[in-house]
Amino acid sequence: MPLPQHHAPNPLMRTSALIRLFHSGLMAVAVTGLFAQTTQDSSPAAKPADSEVITLDDFVVTSSKAEGYRATNAISATGIGTKIGDTPLAISVVTGELISDTGLNEVREVLNMVPGVLTNPVNESRAVIRGFTGLIAYRNGQYRRQLMTTWNMDQVEVIKGPAAIFFGAVRPGGIINTVTSKPVFSGNFTDVKVSAGTDSYYKAEVYTNQVVNDKFAYRVGVGGIDTGGSRDFEYLNELYAGISAIYRPTPNQQISVDLEKIDRDRFYLSSYPVRSLVNSKVYLQPGALAAQAGINRLSTTADSANRAYLTTLGYSGTATAANFYPLYDMFAPIDYGTSLSNDARQVQRSYTVDLEYLAKINENLVWQTSLNYAFDNTSGLQPSDGDTRPYADGSVRFRTEFFINIRDSYNVDNKLTWRFDLGPTKHTLQIGQEYQRVRFDRPGYLNPVNQSYNNSPGNSTVSGVPNKYVTYFFPGGSTPVSIVQVFNESGQTFNIDRKSYDALYGYFIADQAKFFDDRLLVLAGARYNSFTNRTKFDKPVSNSSQSAKNGGLANYDIGKGKGGITPQGGFVFKLLPQLGVFATYSESIEPNLAIDADGNASEPIESEALDFGLKADFYDGRLTSTLAYYTIDRANLAYTDTAKQIATGKSPYYIFGNSEASEGFELETNWTPNNNYTLIAGWARTTRAETTKSNNALFVGRRFGAQPENTYNLWNRYTFTEGPVKGLSLGFGFQHNDGTNLSQDPNIRVWLPAFTTYNAMASYNLKLGDRNVKAQLNVKNLTDERYREGADGYFAPARTIYFSLSTRY
Repeated sequence: MPLPQHHAPNPLMRTSALIRLFHSGLMAVAVTGLFAQTTQDSSPAAKPADSEVITLDDFVVTSSKAEGYRATNAISATGIGTKIGDTPLAISVVTGELISDTGLNEVREVLNMVPGVLTNPVNESRAVIRGFTGLIAYRNGQYRRQLMTTWNMDQVEVIKGPAAIFFGAVRPGGIINTVTSKPVFSGNFTDVKVSAGTDSYYKAEVYTNQVVNDKFAYRVGVGGIDTGGSRDFEYLNELYAGISAIYRPTPNQQISVDLEKIDRDRFYLSSYPVRSLVNSKVYLQPGALAAQAGINRLSTTADSANRAYLTTLGYSGTATAANFYPLYDMFAPIDYGTSLSNDARQVQRSYTVDLEYLAKINENLVWQTSLNYAFDNTSGLQPSDGDTRPYADGSVRFRTEFFINIRDSYNVDNKLTWRFDLGPTKHTLQIGQEYQRVRFDRPGYLNPVNQSYNNSPGNSTVSGVPNKYVTYFFPGGSTPVSIVQVFNESGQTFNIDRKSYDALYGYFIADQAKFFDDRLLVLAGARYNSFTNRTKFDKPVSNSSQSAKNGGLANYDIGKGKGGITPQGGFVFKLLPQLGVFATYSESIEPNLAIDADGNASEPIESEALDFGLKADFYDGRLTSTLAYYTIDRANLAYTDTAKQIATGKSPYYIFGNSEASEGFELETNWTPNNNYTLIAGWARTTRAETTKSNNALFVGRRFGAQPENTYNLWNRYTFTEGPVKGLSLGFGFQHNDGTNLSQDPNIRVWLPAFTTYNAMASYNLKLGDRNVKAQLNVKNLTDERYREGADGYFAPARTIYFSLSTRY
């Protein structure tokens, strides 16, 4: 890294007096602003120019304000609609039209269009932004656990870097915010779309927009997916329903309601053992087969057996030796379509309710209150341990894992936005408060031998507890088993409930200012966050951090998450009206709620980031581009202190101060030279993504797993507007990822090969009777490339073909 290594000053050590001062400042500014607006003073210094008068529409950004693939505004970065070119952040927006043209059915697929973002084909909720992985997804500005299908999706916004002010405790790489379509007052219409594709894929969706009067409009949507798959037993069934409404009792007030319900049932993809990789010096080697002939496979893993044999060949028996090098083949020995079970199942339920109130107090002031309730339930019964390591003969062993993960969240957000002029400068000041309460419900198995809690019945390994293994299973040769039957034979079941309660409190102040006739645009502010956590068990357990100090058993656990202040400041300076240079410095914190056996609380994970680059907007927005360089330092990660745990006989203990860093470049361009042709292209080069300090020196300097150095994406479309093929559109694009290591672990020398996939589209606007109908054909993974993707090394989807018809009534 060109910049020197350093640790951000710890904001958590600032005094409580500073926190009180911060709170008092928020109150003072709010009261002063409100008081100023109630006076009769009409001084020009406090009144914005007509072009700067705040409106309720400033708080709503939709694809209807974009032109094709070109989005000029985003709401996620600042909480209010702001021109992307005027915001000192790297912002990517995938519009609804681009989502439709490319046939992107999953949010994960949409994110693959964004430079610097990586996804996982079997985990729709986890994304990687600038090297850092996490659940970093929002829906209409509210945190969500699950990202699934692009139902009612208006656009997807990705904000790169720590979103310190407006999103609080987040991973430093950035955040993802999906923006749904809202009712419009422009007229009544109904959109209908039906799709069919390979692998018995069927999808239907209907959205209707109805204007009751000039004060009330609503939008209702329903949809469903029923599909099989290219592999045995694979299926997915999904139902969607949504309704949103806008009520404007007065010209200066707006009440919005949004409800969404998604139910998904599918075959659990972890039943396909496609991560099973073998060493060429072990797999089917006579010596290895002889050495493993007599082992007890109930007690000896394939890892242990393979390692023991490699040691006899002179390879090191230490943990740092390469257990999987030289590799037999990245795509062998188990076929893509092989399954361990015939009835593995995953269930996902996602419900949300949003309520928002906007009040324009006068032309300077708007008050906003947002309430959100969300429910997410991800449950599943799947094979466990069977998809990663085969024995020398190619067989695997596995057991079961049954889990239920229920999340309820409640959000209350309030914000005051004040737009005013101060001399020759223009300001948009925002003062806000956020409260979030989350309850995680995770039923589990209470081990009768040592009273320990296990969150997934079926895979407890405590001696004396029944534990059913399937052994000598040859993928592709043995008959897939009933995982339900294996679980029932395990003797384990749900017999204890664990509930965890998290609370987050946040307060922020931010100012967007314009100087020197709008040539210098500044975004600056700070946020204070605090966290609490408490866990309850309905029965005493031995593996709570409070167990040791309560006679060996406790029915609760406590996380003493500490808070802190995170500042953010940046600017855009217009070298030309069409070209600006930008830079941003920001800090962020993430709650670290663990406490050690002595009751010492973990410090929060702290990050600091620097972005700078260029933003261009030429030819009235027909050519826009952002070039960004970034560097991120993430510090104070906690790793287990195994030595202290062994020495004291107590756990857990941690070593703090571990750190990570990422660095790179991103380039994104959107070009529409005329009304017929449009192109978007992106490039991300991650020059550094590694551990910089660790209690395990072997990890220092090693690249994060599944983090390619270069990724590229391109999509272009040409539309014929005259002649015999008028109404025909053709689209084509590709995605490329460099090869990279699968894991950061030095013991796993597995390489993910580079891949390039191609996608194509053809659509035609035709007349069926008196109705305009759009027929569209999409082909994804045109060349049927077989490749692995994501941190788990799963196979990505094979070639798929979809045909759709859509119309508006």
